Amino acid sequence: MLLEHLFFCASMAVLLSKRLSLQTIHAIDGMKLLILLLIFVLSGMPSSLCAEEVIVDSLYWQNAEQKMEEEEYKDAARIYSEMIVLGDSLFRVYTGERVEDMRKDYTIDELELQNSAQQKRLLQLSFIIILSLAVFLLGGFFYLKKVGKRLLHSKNELQKAKSMAEESIRNKSLFLSNMSHEIKTPLNALAGFSEVLTTPGIDEATRVQCNDVIQLNSELLLKLINDVVDISCLDVANMKFSITTHEVVALCRNVVKMLDNIKQTSADIRFETELTSLEIETDQGRLQQMLVNLLVNATKFTKEGSITLALRLDEQGFAEFSVTDTGCGIPLERQSTIFGRFEKLNEGVQGAGLGLSICKLIIKRLGGEIWVDSGYTAGARFVFIHPLKQEVVR
Repeated sequence: MLLEHLFFCASMAVLLSKRLSLQTIHAIDGMKLLILLLIFVLSGMPSSLCAEEVIVDSLYWQNAEQKMEEEEYKDAARIYSEMIVLGDSLFRVYTGERVEDMRKDYTIDELELQNSAQQKRLLQLSFIIILSLAVFLLGGFFYLKKVGKRLLHSKNELQKAKSMAEESIRNKSLFLSNMSHEIKTPLNALAGFSEVLTTPGIDEATRVQCNDVIQLNSELLLKLINDVVDISCLDVANMKFSITTHEVVALCRNVVKMLDNIKQTSADIRFETELTSLEIETDQGRLQQMLVNLLVNATKFTKEGSITLALRLDEQGFAEFSVTDTGCGIPLERQSTIFGRFEKLNEGVQGAGLGLSICKLIIKRLGGEIWVDSGYTAGARFVFIHPLKQEVVR
């Protein structure tokens, strides 16, 4: 601090040399000027006092020097005291101003800090509000998306239910229409030929013929009823399957032999395979029912030529069965619907059109597939595959 005041005094000396007249400067010798500077230092004058205040003090100094030269030491001491008092007054005024400035600066700083803290709180509050709004909007978006998915799923389910109901109504109407026709034919035959049998004086040949017709139509009616029961049970998965291990080469030979004995066609029925034996896990009765349905279906449309049941192992290790005939074949546009219920290729052919539908339901429950070989054009060929081992029969 002392060095600061000395530096200030040196600066004031230069300033005084510019402001005071040459006579005043010459009147003050080096020692006196040093005393003047020390008075300023000891009086605690701050380094920021303006030059005009220093000049006022220098005038006091001149008067005091003049009194010293006139040897009026008492007046000189008084003037020096006034000069010191004036310096203290100036210092107090300056100090008060500085304190007031510091108070103002402190107030300003405090207000700025409060403003900064308030802005910070406002930013935090804004961030929290924006974040909450974003979370709310995001949650609302996902909730609406979830609700939309549920509504879409419900809409699809309702559409499926509607389609199933409409299909069920169509199937019911189709079923009643077909059943009335299919039942009426054998019943009319039964009623008509039964009445013929009751005619008095009927000859033996006519009686035998009537018995044969009645027997045939009774079997047709029984088969129709069995087919309806089977397809109903397979539809609702109520039919129980008895899965055991069976040798299917012998099974195929027996089915072909049985159909060859009762066939109503001149076509040759044969069995072809390179396998000596093949054991698979299956329901023997249902597999035999499939083979019989396919072979009987072939006899209806193959009056001449051949009907061949073939068995082999395919590349995936499935047992592959095929029934190939040299009959009229199936038009390409009908092959995709041939497994539908009451689908009949020829309305003049006897049957309800349920046999192929039953085959498809059975092989599906046994874990296989059935299709029409569209590449075969010399007639019709039905192919189905059957797994060797059963995991779960659905």
